[in-house]
Amino acid sequence: WYSTNLHWLDALRHVALNVTSVVTTTGFALGDYSLWGNFSLMLFFYLGFVGGCSGSTAGGIKIFRFQVAYILLKASLNQLIHPRAVIKQKYNGHRLDEDIVRSILTFSFFFAITICVMALLLSLLGVDWMTALTGAAGTVSGVGPGLGEVIGPSGNYATLPDAAKWILAGGMLLGRLEIITVLVLCMPAFWRH
Repeated sequence: WYSTNLHWLDALRHVALNVTSVVTTTGFALGDYSLWGNFSLMLFFYLGFVGGCSGSTAGGIKIFRFQVAYILLKASLNQLIHPRAVIKQKYNGHRLDEDIVRSILTFSFFFAITICVMALLLSLLGVDWMTALTGAAGTVSGVGPGLGEVIGPSGNYATLPDAAKWILAGGMLLGRLEIITVLVLCMPAFWRH
């Protein structure tokens, strides 16, 4: 509303559809939200990492993992304030098991590393940094549009080099099938029984 000539109700409709599309990874865009200013661009970039809830087909890190990370952060800060305290970490009334915490940290690490490596490979192919970073994040998260003139909400991936499309397609598969699952399937030890 502030950066466009839209009536506030139309602006709310545009924002609601675009935010829902990014978080649920449906890939739709109503208008070019890259024209809404830098704050909106950063917000959409961050929302692309969130994704849907556990068990949904939406991409991203999933809200459950962010909730657990918040619980761990809060417990760590409380432990620093009260070093001798015994702090129980609970999620939905259940104690957080070490295996759950380890799997979330492992997934988050591989998620970030995958995006970083893909962005580096894309930049090696001559893709500009904005397109490389948001393209890698957008495909691994399953969001669809990235940011910038090339792959932003009013652009598409057609002008990218073929090698870049292969890298992004690989990232899309890794993100959609969950990175850890694909990595386990690629390890020879998994197939030896």
